[in-house]
Amino acid sequence: MWDAIKYDADKYCCEHFLIDAYKHYTGIDISNKLLTSGFFSASNLRQFVPVIEPSQHTIVLFRDKGKAHVGLWIDGRVLHLEPQGVVWQPLDYIKRDFDRVVFYELSE
Repeated sequence: MWDAIKYDADKYCCEHFLIDAYKHYTGIDISNKLLTSGFFSASNLRQFVPVIEPSQHTIVLFRDKGKAHVGLWIDGRVLHLEPQGVVWQPLDYIKRDFDRVVFYELSE
């Protein structure tokens, strides 16, 4: 389904993919909540509610010294965009490269 998606650091990164995947699976467009100044800004994160455990369509934010990455929880794994393309991986596999993982739900 996502085979044609190509990573481009300037034009289409993990955040852009999250917006597309979230809309595909939920029907909700979250681009106005993210693309204004990036998902990783404090003002944008206030539009989301942190949760302890992920459920279907939870946003997964990964952070580590100076880098951040985001994906979508789908069927017990994280769907996300990497330089080689879209991947669907177990959380533990992705956590190897990041110090912190936070789960977010869209606030009502």
